[in-house]
Formats: sequence, structure tokens, C-alpha cells
Amino acid sequence: MSSVSQLQQAIAALRLSLAEIRHKEEQLDASIAQFRTQLRRLPRQTIYGRAPLDMALSAMGEIEERLQDAEDNHRRVLSIKKAALDELAALESVQQVDQARKELAQLKQQAGHNGASGESAAEIRRLEQFIAEHSKRAELAITASFEERRGQR
Repeated sequence: MSSVSQLQQAIAALRLSLAEIRHKEEQLDASIAQFRTQLRRLPRQTIYGRAPLDMALSAMGEIEERLQDAEDNHRRVLSIKKAALDELAALESVQQVDQARKELAQLKQQAGHNGASGESAAEIRRLEQFIAEHSKRAELAITASFEERRGQR
């Protein structure tokens, strides 16, 4: 199995994970909104006699606990989402560098056979610059991710 297909599989797996993470984030957003609405409505129901005070206080306590739990989970989901997005960006950068290297090799091969035109020489310089810049970005992202994982052990 080639490293490119492994890279593509890793990117696809991350995208699937991100879809799952976004779905969970949406669920938590909806729960948080629902709990806040309930907390706003309960006092009014008590004031107008539709809910006894003790029941409203108890219900508000339970809702506040659920709201806090949902907000804590939302914060955790956002943390996981950020890590996944950072990892995806690093892998996509590696993929772009790999593609640029292939294009550069083809261009150099063509220039070697046909002689380098001004256009192909400019494209070669552009690709080399792109590879240098994005390789450094990918290295920094991957290194930061590795160091972060190492620091958590």
C-alpha cells in the first residue's frame, strides 16, 4: 500500500470524524438552547401559579446541572474538533506537497527533454517555493501535534 493512499485514507477518516464531531456539536447546541429556554420559562410558570415553587426550584436545579454538563461537553467537543482540524490541515499540507513534488518532477523531466522555457522555469521556481513553504508548515504542524501528544503522557 502506498503512502499516498495511506495519507488519503487518514484524511478521509479525519473528515468522517469531523462530521461526527460536528453532529455532536449541533446536538449539544440544541440541548443547551433547550435548557436555557426551560430556565427562562420556569420562573414565569411559578409566578402565575402553574408550577409550585418547590417543584420549580428542584426542576431549575436539575436543568442547571444538565446545562452545565452540556456546556462542559460542548467545550470538550470543541477541543477535540480543533485538534482534528489541526491534524487535517497538516495532512492536507503534506498531500499538497506530495502533489507539488510530482508536478515538479514531471516538469523537470519535460524541461530536460525539451529544454526549459521561461514559462516552465518560472513554474519550476514556483513549485520549489511552494514545496519549501508548505513542507515547513507541515513539519511545524506535525511536530506541534507530536509534542502535544507526548506532553500529555
